[in-house]
Amino acid sequence: MGRVTGRRRVVRIDGDRRVARPDTLVAEEPLEIRVAGRPLAVTMRTPGDDFDLVFGFLATEGVITSADDVAALR
Repeated sequence: MGRVTGRRRVVRIDGDRRVARPDTLVAEEPLEIRVAGRPLAVTMRTPGDDFDLVFGFLATEGVITSADDVAALR
């Protein structure tokens, strides 16, 4: 699993006041879900637990009804 947070310089705005300072941000990356080699969906996610995310997505969308419906994940 890659880094799930990173430090970046941000500008906070409160009314007319602007303050620049470092802050911790959550990393997001795209994940393409393919079924039988064909693209099904792209979702943004925090890296990690990708297989669980894919299983849940496929079950919620009605693509699978159980883990036995999945031949392989990679």
